[in-house]
Amino acid sequence: MISGMLLPRFEYEAPATLSDAVARLADGDGDARILAGGTDLLVKMKRRALEPRTVVSLRRIAGLSGIAGTRSGGMRIGALTTMTGIGASGALSARWTALAEGAAAVGGPIIRNRATIGGNVVSARPCADTVPALVALGATLHIESPGGRRAVSIDGFIIGPGETLIRRDEVLTAIDLPGPGGRYRGSCYLKITRRAAMEVTIVGCAARVDLEEDARTVKAARLVFASVAPVPLRVRVAELALEGRVADPALVREAAALARREARPIDDCRAPADFRAEAVEVLARRALVIALERARGSAAP
Repeated sequence: MISGMLLPRFEYEAPATLSDAVARLADGDGDARILAGGTDLLVKMKRRALEPRTVVSLRRIAGLSGIAGTRSGGMRIGALTTMTGIGASGALSARWTALAEGAAAVGGPIIRNRATIGGNVVSARPCADTVPALVALGATLHIESPGGRRAVSIDGFIIGPGETLIRRDEVLTAIDLPGPGGRYRGSCYLKITRRAAMEVTIVGCAARVDLEEDARTVKAARLVFASVAPVPLRVRVAELALEGRVADPALVREAAALARREARPIDDCRAPADFRAEAVEVLARRALVIALERARGSAAP
């Protein structure tokens, strides 16, 4: 039992530059893995789900953590920024609230102090709490590769449990959030677990609502779920039902019912599928109500 918790043997690399890190990943013949916070990788290695020959740490590379505004009015988040840092950011809490709430919902304090936003995205776990918020907020991922840099939308980046569009010789370096783009925007992230902390998400929901200048009509909406599909579930039919209409309780109930219809949850040891389906509708309704309240109260210049 004790031996099963030991890490397998591996070579440890800690390059000081991003170009060196990418080169070492490329030299690893697909058998190298990136170490960021380690909260996912090390657990998989102890369970022998992964046995990489080389582990490449990013910790010595400058510029991969931190939160800063962009010239376009958005925010850039370094891939090594911790969940604690994101959850504590006043700027994110004020205008990109769903992400701050998603980060604050990850595990417990010890996990949040180590887990990184980049790791949460690239590990591509269906229960990841920050990913639905990033999709709802329209995030763009910046990726470094041997051939140069590229930017991709997070919407569609995750293609299956543990699978993304990133290659083995690439590094996620930063995440950009666009500016609100109007006076009235609100967002929210809610989740259901069996207990208050250190528990895998049973259902998570991120909602974002932009209102027209009348502060009543929905200009744009996003509704994205965790843990009810193999990938983050963006419910476009519910978004379309909201857009262009006056937001009222009946419209919110309609969108929530559409979300329940689109969800395809599974039975597992944490919750049966019918419970998850019910939770989708309940969380969608609650998250949309909160996002609408925040949008009406935002009035950002």
